[in-house]
Amino acid sequence: MRFIKTICLLLLASVLVGQEVNIIPRPVEVEIKKNDGVFILNKNTVIVSAMLAREGNSNAKYLTDYIRKYYGLQLKNAYSQTDLDKKNIIELFLGWSDETPKGEYGISIKKDKIVVFADKEEAIFNGIQTLIQLLPIQNLNSKTQNLQIPQLTITDYPRFQYRGMHLDCSRHFWSVDFVKQYIDYLALHKFNKFHWHLTDDQGWRIEIKKYPLLTSVGGWRNGTIIGRYPGTGNDGLKYGGYYTQEQIKEVVKYAAHRYIDVIPEIEMPGHASAAIAAYPQLSCFPEIQTINFWPAKDIDDYINLKARVEKRMAIMKISGSEVIDEFTDEFN
Repeated sequence: MRFIKTICLLLLASVLVGQEVNIIPRPVEVEIKKNDGVFILNKNTVIVSAMLAREGNSNAKYLTDYIRKYYGLQLKNAYSQTDLDKKNIIELFLGWSDETPKGEYGISIKKDKIVVFADKEEAIFNGIQTLIQLLPIQNLNSKTQNLQIPQLTITDYPRFQYRGMHLDCSRHFWSVDFVKQYIDYLALHKFNKFHWHLTDDQGWRIEIKKYPLLTSVGGWRNGTIIGRYPGTGNDGLKYGGYYTQEQIKEVVKYAAHRYIDVIPEIEMPGHASAAIAAYPQLSCFPEIQTINFWPAKDIDDYINLKARVEKRMAIMKISGSEVIDEFTDEFN
């Protein structure tokens, strides 16, 4: 008898857990429609975006590509008003009251229809990210034919205008594929800023055609400290890499399609050991190897550093003129 009670309690717990909706960040409002069944997403589901412009249709393509990649279902896309009357559809609806908070979106999931609605394409995209998080993770990559999504309604909007994350590619160089994957994680959690750390003492990672030594020399170091600074030694292994200007453009475009602005961090006149290693004439002490120069021993060294600021600013202006157009208009 005690065993049966234990089993019943476990089953009840599993049902309660199944009714939970775990979305990051937590939406402003979530109403779960208990005992009303689920929406079944399958190969016959159609994504309808009749009310959206070209940008909105790219949102539909994003959702279609995601479901195909991770669940093996090739959903059809439709753009006609007549398609809205069909069952088993996911509607992306653009057009809401101007009085709603900036970036607000809503989701309504019923037995035969899902509607993601907002007044901006970016908000539609964020709604799609929420819908993705509602997909059953236990079926991920299983190529299942039926995905059950609970019936519910969601109202959500950003609490913060700036929602950003940072990736340091100077100290640890990451491939373009990894950077794109990182951006996908940002999009999934509705971040809208990507702070891309591209230069520092430990490496110069962005191609500057006027100054090629910045990457061919400054993009590589002869070793990395072991452990946390100041470390227990040096591993003596050559390490580095850099991004071409074409790769920078590629990443910026990739992020823009996910409504994410890329904010480049290019450090100068400070934190410029990599640049000084490439062009020693920028240093106040060009005859001293960069590796032996930092940290400065006293305040006089910091004062002397200022003597070369103008030369560093010259290279910074040229560097900036080459790359600033690769990033979003907001920073031009």
